[in-house]
Formats: sequence, C-alpha cells, structure tokens
Amino acid sequence: MFVRLTDEKWVNDDKKFVLDLLHEEHVLAVHGSGFSSDLGKGHFRIVYLPNIETLNTAFDRIDSFLKRHRQ
Repeated sequence: MFVRLTDEKWVNDDKKFVLDLLHEEHVLAVHGSGFSSDLGKGHFRIVYLPNIETLNTAFDRIDSFLKRHRQ
C-alpha cells in the first residue's frame, strides 16, 4: 500500500520520513520516491505480510509518530 504524506514537513522528503519513523518507532517502511521519483514522491509504502497483531502495533506506532510530528 502506498500512503500519501500531506504534511509539508514530509511531502518533499519521504526518505527522511521513513528513516525518522524507523529510528523513533522501529517501524520499517519504504520511501515512495525509491519506486518512482515522480509518482512516488511524498508517499511511503507498507506491506501487509505480518500477522494482525504486528500490523496493529505498527499502525499504532505510525499514529504516535505522526501525532508527535504534526505541524
């Protein structure tokens, strides 16, 4: 799933977003611009392979991260 970033802080630097998310919340995502510099910019990618408990934990951590960094 590609998730669009709308916050000005992340829209132009999706790579920084995923690195900060990894360092602060230990959630691994892939920056969208790694797939396409035009279409992927301002997005991040998550995968639904883990079990539901792991996904719920990851989503909670992403939510906490976004709330902490909301402008």
